[in-house]
Amino acid sequence: MKTSDIKSFVRSGGWAWPGGYPCALLMADGECIDATAARENFRQILRAMRDPHYARDWTPVDVFVHWEGEPLVCAHSNRLIESAYGVPDA
Repeated sequence: MKTSDIKSFVRSGGWAWPGGYPCALLMADGECIDATAARENFRQILRAMRDPHYARDWTPVDVFVHWEGEPLVCAHSNRLIESAYGVPDA
């Protein structure tokens, strides 16, 4: 993952363009954070990208669209990250 990907995610406010779908940042420890948490912790994320021994839990893996399912919970702030299409019918 590149620094420019993180910057684009933070600037987008957590929304994909085009389409306006909700996005989340997947971290190396398997947790997800929202764009606000990524903005608040931008320096830690960049440092973790440069120095693998700094903090593995701040290392980003990918930005992804949360298409459907239960809302994700931001691991840093506990804010909900809603899915684009909600919970599918059983």
